[in-house]
Amino acid sequence: MTSTNTQRIRRLKSRFPSRNKNKKAGNKTIVSRDLCHHIAREVLKRKPILAARWLRAAILPALPRRSNWYRELRKLAYSLDAMSKGKDLAYSIFGHDGNGKLPFVFFSALPQYTCPGAGDCLEWCYSFKAWRHVSPFTRQLHNTMLLQHAPEYIAKEWQSLPNGIEVRLYVDGDFDSAQTLSFWFNLCRERPDLHIYGYSKSWALFLEHKQNGNTFPANYILNLSSGSKYENLPNYAAAMEELKREDNEYLVRGYFVAVHIDCDGIPRGAKRYSVAEYHARVRQAAKEQYGQMALSCPGECGNCPGARQQCGLDRNSKRMVLIAIGVHG
Repeated sequence: MTSTNTQRIRRLKSRFPSRNKNKKAGNKTIVSRDLCHHIAREVLKRKPILAARWLRAAILPALPRRSNWYRELRKLAYSLDAMSKGKDLAYSIFGHDGNGKLPFVFFSALPQYTCPGAGDCLEWCYSFKAWRHVSPFTRQLHNTMLLQHAPEYIAKEWQSLPNGIEVRLYVDGDFDSAQTLSFWFNLCRERPDLHIYGYSKSWALFLEHKQNGNTFPANYILNLSSGSKYENLPNYAAAMEELKREDNEYLVRGYFVAVHIDCDGIPRGAKRYSVAEYHARVRQAAKEQYGQMALSCPGECGNCPGARQQCGLDRNSKRMVLIAIGVHG
């Protein structure tokens, strides 16, 4: 007689088949992107303690106990319980990165679910590629639940960040509401020693923030990210470019854009960043589309020309800086 667990495994696999093409993976457990979306939707519509129960009842029994997906989703369920009870979490909230030249920390949340300004970027969003591995997915989902239900955990860890470092908001995800925007800006003001920068497609939230009489912290720098549903609407981009911080400097430094290029002969993935022809095609495509010279993103923060990543530098003139990355045309 078929066991309950076997039935659940078959049901999940039939609803959310894996698209893994790596034949060398063998018996490694691969969870499809569709299943990740299913888990995200079901968790986000519940309170943390109920989401933890759902994971344990609906998902964990259908996964091999020795798999990374089982271990990490069980860890997520534990942390959701802790979140609801005010106990210590199973995850650190901020990621730590850097390559020696530029130590920095970053915050991520779920892409798409926290991106009210997303437009055609959802067709090529790099954040989804990370979901081939369980850890980025569970950490993004965990942080999204914190923002919605227990932001005090974020505020506490924020205060413990080292003095004078670079912080990036967000690597994945975006400001999802006016409340979230105000939450982060209040934290920025509490730590004037931090140098904070990021990208956003949620342009309407920034303009609404200003219209409501609010200001922007002096230690935050914004790059306008392409793929926003607002970029082709009249006046949005121009209004964003004129926003000022509390120190009367420009809030928006420039644009971080994805340009379509001919990728014939160019390696896939991170290897393309080491190929001069790739960067030449990116710069040419950006010039044709935007009418100005662009810096081709080196692919790794800290590897930009100069001592710091270009996305985090202050804007020092009316001229908007253009940074581009190539996607398949």
